Amino acid sequence: MRRHSICVIFFFLSLILAVMGCKGKPLGERVKAEDLKTEESKKEEWHMIDEPAKGQVGPVEEEAFRQAAFEGELENVKALLNQGVDCNVADQEGHTALMFAAFNGYSDVVGHLIEIGAVVDQRDMMDRTALLYGATGPFPETVKILLDKGANPNALDSNEHFSPLMHAAAEGHLEVVKLLLKYGADRSLKDIDGDDASSFALQAGHMHVVEYLKLAE
Repeated sequence: MRRHSICVIFFFLSLILAVMGCKGKPLGERVKAEDLKTEESKKEEWHMIDEPAKGQVGPVEEEAFRQAAFEGELENVKALLNQGVDCNVADQEGHTALMFAAFNGYSDVVGHLIEIGAVVDQRDMMDRTALLYGATGPFPETVKILLDKGANPNALDSNEHFSPLMHAAAEGHLEVVKLLLKYGADRSLKDIDGDDASSFALQAGHMHVVEYLKLAE
């Protein structure tokens, strides 16, 4: 994973839901890369190559495609697409290459995937979208690409009802917060326990985000 943050307990894959009281919060250490992708031990089985033979598409190639997106390897992404991999193919938890690329802020991969037909608001098994993943990181460029292409700024997951704005606020990513608000994010949305973006920012000690949310009302 390209970096570590200190304030989101995200819920990806088998997703780490830490308990604060009796519920999971988008606060705390950001999910580790190995919790979003399939087991690292499988990587050697993916046999990623620069120019795979066209027409040889199966689970190995599909996993390699998602892994390439996760690691920002645009040329491998393109090569596997040329080989015939579906740009919207998902793993068992419903994660797509677009979600993986957005999670790590690879704007070039995100843009290319959308250009060739990736569904911007495709949802995984817990109704998370690429924007929900992207909003957890300091990636305003990636978030803007998704929003410009029609991503719903108020998408909620089906577990805790976290929104992109809640994640960005909890992480203290002010520029992402500003973008989401500009594109219509609803700061009044609350999760299943009644917490909103401002309360998450406050709990995480991101007072600059708290102040901005107040001023932007």
